[in-house]
Amino acid sequence: MSAKLIALVSGGNNGVGLETCKQLAASGRFHVVMGSRSEDKARTAIETLGHKDITFVQLDITSDKSIRAAAQVVEHEWGRLDVLVNNAGICPLTFNREVMKEVLDVNCIGQGLMTEAFAPLLRASAAPRVIYISSLLGSIALRTDAKTPGHDEDYKAYRISKAALNMLTVCDAWEYPDFKVFAYSPSYVVSDLAGMRQAKIEQGAETPEGSAKGLLALASGERDGEAGQHLHDIGGPGVFSW
Repeated sequence: MSAKLIALVSGGNNGVGLETCKQLAASGRFHVVMGSRSEDKARTAIETLGHKDITFVQLDITSDKSIRAAAQVVEHEWGRLDVLVNNAGICPLTFNREVMKEVLDVNCIGQGLMTEAFAPLLRASAAPRVIYISSLLGSIALRTDAKTPGHDEDYKAYRISKAALNMLTVCDAWEYPDFKVFAYSPSYVVSDLAGMRQAKIEQGAETPEGSAKGLLALASGERDGEAGQHLHDIGGPGVFSW
């Protein structure tokens, strides 16, 4: 059994997920399992990072079969999971029935099923942690506060899915009292989410390093006392209202 902590990051081949894999592995405390639908993209990312403590696992969180298969790989290779970073997500710009089905499946349903599937492996850890990647756009309190930056931005489908994810976080914190369960909102970062990389750069979006640093702190237990809440590091460590 590995002496290092085992951390799985879904959607780990791009953006905040990729940078989180990088920082977890570079810390020397973790062996990282990079979950990705695309093996080619994941292996290219791992090769670019050049770190021996990152392993690829095929993972599509909209597929129960894929989730079960990934859990079986982790069980066979390491026998436990210490940290689950539910990072995979999408940000559609439209709102209709099919879009809502897809965004809820990826941003909420698949996330919860990941935690259920990996719960037996998390229970084998001395200090299991589950981190859901949320967003301030999912906060009902901030949406209704005219003083909050971005309160008037649309992203209706994305907002609804992240609000649902926040409720999932609270439910799982109750369902798994032996786990440290968090919702975490990254900063506004440059990524391929919503397919607007260049526009984000022009709008002053940050690189993913700062958000990944915040996730490393959560994975390392530095904010265990704030488990069960919606955390962030925007302007310093803090807690968002649900």
